[in-house]
Amino acid sequence: MIVACLCGLTLGATLGPPACCSPQNRRAADAAASPSGSDSSVLHFTGEVTRGQPFAKDVGHNLFFRLTPATSEEGGGWVIEILPPTEPADGDPIEFAAIATPPYHAYNDRYIAAAFGYSAKEALATPVRRFNFVQSVEDEHRADEVVNAALYPSTVGESERARVAAESAALMLGTGQIRIVKSKIASGKEGSPDVIAWIRFEVDLNFAPGLTLQDVLAPHPPAAKR
Repeated sequence: MIVACLCGLTLGATLGPPACCSPQNRRAADAAASPSGSDSSVLHFTGEVTRGQPFAKDVGHNLFFRLTPATSEEGGGWVIEILPPTEPADGDPIEFAAIATPPYHAYNDRYIAAAFGYSAKEALATPVRRFNFVQSVEDEHRADEVVNAALYPSTVGESERARVAAESAALMLGTGQIRIVKSKIASGKEGSPDVIAWIRFEVDLNFAPGLTLQDVLAPHPPAAKR
């Protein structure tokens, strides 16, 4: 399977609503505990989360949105994830945004984190993050095969290329955007780096934008000017 996470970041493994460990994070926990109750193709919600705490919300469509804490010596932060409500029966952890949001094996818009040379201030300098996601375990497995074929074409036989291309064109994705509306950076102590202490954010999800995995892996070039 493609591993699209950053080395050196430790991600929380539990699914579902985050624990409420401080009064400041109570509103985030309340929002996470309340299912959206809607399977509309678009969804907007807001939230806030403090350092070291997860934020999770049932967004309908048998999916959870989650900000998973990233543990790093460079200032922490969060990783944006889209998850099924329960782990697959085989117990192998699965997540739906990493496979559909390039660049792979690199810092990308799924990360709101001070890591790999980014300071806390630099990590928050871009307030909007955009990401894509598959919407089922089956689609994640199909997307994994397609992405591996795209990244390592020499591993795909001639007879398989047409099938993989068809899978890529048929895999419909959802899209998401998170906008940080307010944040706080805490000064590091005794020479340690500053840390991302708290963020308030807005999220927009579109479950039927008409985007395919093929569009993401091989975007159309811009139209020539007339």
